[in-house]
Amino acid sequence: MQKEERCILCGAARPGLAVREDFVIGSIRWFKRNVTHNEKGYSIVVCRECYPKYKKALASYRRKQVAYVAIGIIFMALLIVLSQDKFLAALSGIAIVAFMYLLSLLSYMPSVSIPESAHAAAENVKKRAPRRKGRIAR
Repeated sequence: MQKEERCILCGAARPGLAVREDFVIGSIRWFKRNVTHNEKGYSIVVCRECYPKYKKALASYRRKQVAYVAIGIIFMALLIVLSQDKFLAALSGIAIVAFMYLLSLLSYMPSVSIPESAHAAAENVKKRAPRRKGRIAR
């Protein structure tokens, strides 16, 4: 039996690019299956209409993830430098970095699996000669 495909952004039952299963989606599925007993079993995708919005959200998530972890590392370094007990400061710093990483998951956006045929088409587009700007010769 084929699972029904649902867009992760709009929630509509549409075909699209499949979302990769990662630890976040696996954790959510485990929680819904074992705790709430409300797993729908949908195959989650990003539909064609939502893809531009998805690209922006994914870029935003990745920027936030890097920024939050960098801020956590800066706090960890400051704690280690300014503290007298370096071991306790390092443990506290690791906890801060982990907390900052978890904060970045508030804007989580999973990656999609792009089929090989799409990769080949994208490579063909990149290999084309660039267009010249200016007048068109007649």
